Amino acid sequence: MPGSGDTRAAWAPLVPGADGDVVLAVDFATTGRREATFAELAGLLPGPLDVRQAVPPPDAGREDDPAGYHLRWWGGRVAYGPGARPVRAVLGYCAGSVFASRLADVVERRQGERPVLLLFDPEVPTVAGLDRDVRRAVEGMDGVSDEERAGLRRGIDRIRDATGDDFDKAAEAFVALYREAYGTVLARMGVGGHFAEQLTGLFRSYTGYLTAARHLGPGPGWASATSLLSSGRSGGHTGREIRFPVSQEDLLRDPGVIRTAYELISPTEITG
Repeated sequence: MPGSGDTRAAWAPLVPGADGDVVLAVDFATTGRREATFAELAGLLPGPLDVRQAVPPPDAGREDDPAGYHLRWWGGRVAYGPGARPVRAVLGYCAGSVFASRLADVVERRQGERPVLLLFDPEVPTVAGLDRDVRRAVEGMDGVSDEERAGLRRGIDRIRDATGDDFDKAAEAFVALYREAYGTVLARMGVGGHFAEQLTGLFRSYTGYLTAARHLGPGPGWASATSLLSSGRSGGHTGREIRFPVSQEDLLRDPGVIRTAYELISPTEITG
């Protein structure tokens, strides 16, 4: 676990030079994904909010207590409290909403005022959702033959049949399948195993993030949150819901969503 002397950043600023109130945003954003990210949302906000994106902890996915590991990493490494700028709001996207709710609890205890909690398409991770993500990754793999891709699909089916609803076992098995697939492709290309481990490490970090969210659960704080939902998404998670006629892919870049999010964040005054 990272110690208190660890200098690696747990939060990355998304608006360079912003000096307004802090907004914490939790999502697992990766290069090349189709869905809009909080970086896009932050760049479109009309006010000078200091939006900070959660950075996954090192070696995520290898911990016995993934939920506590993630929360200690993010909750213990934010410069807020007396004498610091207040946290105006905490945002969460999909599984990141679980962490956002718990981090809002941490912020409330430290600064004496609960931040605005906005959740975008909130969900608790499931094996079905992980299955969907792995299939998407397999379909996007370069250098894989049609026969190999079909074999990977069959491997995914076998994992689902063998693990059922056991998320931890499914995640472990999917990471092994992912590692083997990329190891084969990169060996064929003459690329060393170190690169394959880097790719697998990113996927392991993602499954660790999802596992942590599943272990943690949403908590009672979801009742105080507002959900901003894309079309077709099921609700019922939070005390207030606002639906938008946009796809999940465009949720964090849609002008109507951006305007609503800012209006929900900006009226709240928090004194540090």
